[in-house]
Amino acid sequence: MPILQVAIPVPLFNPLFDYHPPLHASETQLQAGIRVRVPFGTQECVGMIVAIKTHSDYPELKTAYECLDTVPLIPKPLLEMYAWASQYYCYPLGQVIAATLPPKMMAGASTHIELPPDVLWCLTEEGRKHANNTFPAHQQRFAILLDLLKNIPIGYDESTLALALSNPRPTLRALQKRGWIAPLPKQSPSEIHPPLPLNHAQQHVVHTVCAHAQQFYPCLLDGVTGSGKTEVYLQLLQIVLHSGRQALVLVPEINLTPQMVARFQQRLPLALVVLHSQLPDTTRLHAWLAARDGQATVIIGTRSAVWIPLAKPALIIVDEEHDPAYKQQDSFRYSARDVAVWRARQAGIPVILGSATPSLDSLYNTKQQRYHYFHLPERAGNALHPSYRVIDMRQQPRHSPFSPELQKNIQYCLQEKQQVLLFYNRRGYAPTFMCYSCGWIADCPRCDAHLVYHDNVRELRCHHCNYVQNVPIHCPQCQSHSLHPIGQGTEKLAEQLQQLFPHARIARIDSDTTPSYQEMNDLLTKIHAQEIDILLGTQMLAKGHHFPAVTLVGIINADAGLFSIDFRATERMAQLLIQVAGRAGREALPGMVLIQTYHPEHPLLHCLIQQGYGAFAESALTERLNAQLPPYCRLALLRVGAKTLELAIEFLNQAKYTAEQLPDFNSQIRLLGPVPAPMIKRKNRYHAQLLIQSSQRNLLQRFLPQWLSALQQKQRSVSTRWSLDVDPLDLM
Repeated sequence: MPILQVAIPVPLFNPLFDYHPPLHASETQLQAGIRVRVPFGTQECVGMIVAIKTHSDYPELKTAYECLDTVPLIPKPLLEMYAWASQYYCYPLGQVIAATLPPKMMAGASTHIELPPDVLWCLTEEGRKHANNTFPAHQQRFAILLDLLKNIPIGYDESTLALALSNPRPTLRALQKRGWIAPLPKQSPSEIHPPLPLNHAQQHVVHTVCAHAQQFYPCLLDGVTGSGKTEVYLQLLQIVLHSGRQALVLVPEINLTPQMVARFQQRLPLALVVLHSQLPDTTRLHAWLAARDGQATVIIGTRSAVWIPLAKPALIIVDEEHDPAYKQQDSFRYSARDVAVWRARQAGIPVILGSATPSLDSLYNTKQQRYHYFHLPERAGNALHPSYRVIDMRQQPRHSPFSPELQKNIQYCLQEKQQVLLFYNRRGYAPTFMCYSCGWIADCPRCDAHLVYHDNVRELRCHHCNYVQNVPIHCPQCQSHSLHPIGQGTEKLAEQLQQLFPHARIARIDSDTTPSYQEMNDLLTKIHAQEIDILLGTQMLAKGHHFPAVTLVGIINADAGLFSIDFRATERMAQLLIQVAGRAGREALPGMVLIQTYHPEHPLLHCLIQQGYGAFAESALTERLNAQLPPYCRLALLRVGAKTLELAIEFLNQAKYTAEQLPDFNSQIRLLGPVPAPMIKRKNRYHAQLLIQSSQRNLLQRFLPQWLSALQQKQRSVSTRWSLDVDPLDLM
């Protein structure tokens, strides 16, 4: 009798369990990639068959209840990718599968999809009058579809609408009956916006990648902001479309997808799927299946989209490849960028990593000739590089965060009907809330952090654990009423801006004001319609947005990232400054960047402004080489949280001793620590960490699984929680 080897989503480092097949299962159902419902302990759960064996090492096996699929749900390449990721990131295979599949799938949902008719649905003039209406609860399906259609003049087909609203056909019929939408035939290529002319550097990229279309071809596309990287992507995707194959496009954050989707819809007559974490579970399932079955030609998504199956893969694009958002920071801690490269190797296809500020890791790989290097040194069209000016805030009045020079330039842009972008990477009204009488400061009871004051809701919030409390009427320590917010965040800056420029239309863009995909989409529409004069926000503004009318960028405080204990802090700060500055002057009008700082002599600012990001990267790589830090070595970080710091340190000391006794431990592996985490108390637990360093990746990969298995066997205290982060980006 065949034996099923099933991956169960449980936190065990040997999470494969043997079962007898269900009593009435057919032979076709006994294959890898089939979901199966099984007994596990006293519970019932859904697992994934990963192999069929002829015998088991265990004398007594339980029998699986039922197979949930008639044919394999997971294609073989995806199963192989799961196995590699489980081994590389030292995370249980069952939990890897559960973390990357649509939630409904591991809950046992049906995977049958009806193919909808091949027409595009568009808003009529009458429908546009109702697109911004507030609908009652029983008509929320109207609101969802109208909201989607109002921003895409060329329309959506039913299969694409089904990704946002399950079974949209009855709602489409109801809207059509009211005369609010109308079906149109799908456009021919002649109705799609024509491609833009490419300069020599862009043509070189397109021709070279196409010449290597049938092989693994990893390349770094290093293009200055506004150099037309997206146009290169689009023209490559048009070639993919004509070949009848599929492409995967990754973007770092949800707020980038509306703009990208709109540009793709205007250029490509294709079935496009969007995938990100804010989609309903049913929508994510439909998107996953549409990609697997080849119905979707292009898949655009955030980090988790790297796991979507592709029936006929031809190209993978990772836009803004330097962005730390590609690294999952909890549970299954994977890098979507690195998984994308592995996946392209597996499929034998090109992968493009694009950025105006490439990561030092990717630049190192080009030096090692692992990646091919392309450079787009000039902005596309007639756009010129912005000019830079550093403003020494030590010489400025202290009463305002906006220097007189910045105010003067904002006023000029407003008069000329040009847009202004102001960057300040701290949300909330004020980072500290303090009593002037006794010095009491509102601290989070669960973390080593101050509570941030949010004026619009009159709340104090912790930005680390989401603890919230009302603003006290009097000081809890001395009963004084002399309580005041100290410092400033984007909320306070917006208030001050409105006082300085009372007639300006100001939009604040941070995770408080634009938490969802749709809110960001609405805001981008207003920006492009020039219904907003001043954009003020956090790093959400820095990531790949194209704002044609922005001619002035003001960086309110450039000092926040110049001094840090994290060795990657300067790299991130350099990338952020260049990315923000790159929003200025992207069309015909010239751009200007004003950088306010209390450290105008800082070498990072001098290097970036005078020599550019490339010179900074060369210098930073030399420093990393001398210090033997990544990318010249490999790191893993063992983190632990416990009820007391002493318990956390004790656990890590025991873990260190256990590591040193293992046969694969040698002098090429260094254990640094244990030490308390930079933020010791977080979410009511005390944290410490142990850093593992090796000059060779393969040594680390042999050592880590043995070590984790030994740790799991030795751990007895349920009050101690630990996790391993392979290739950590954040050592904080």
